Amino acid sequence: MRIVFDEIKRQSNIRKHALDFGDLDASYFMRAIIVPAKQARMLAIAQHEHVITAVVFSPLGTEAISIISFRLASKKERAVHEQS
Repeated sequence: MRIVFDEIKRQSNIRKHALDFGDLDASYFMRAIIVPAKQARMLAIAQHEHVITAVVFSPLGTEAISIISFRLASKKERAVHEQS
């Protein structure tokens, strides 16, 4: 699986959430709980460096995904993760 993202959006995400899209790899998504999100996007919830995080992404066919946001998971998202 290929992971792509916009560099300007990546820099903005680092400033806003202190999380870098470049730290994500296929293993994050393999262990994540993935649920539908708004606007034909998907939400992956998984542990990253000892905290539960959420990644909003858009599938690009079957071979790649485009990262939109990477942030700490909300209380509701953490509950979904804990129930799995």
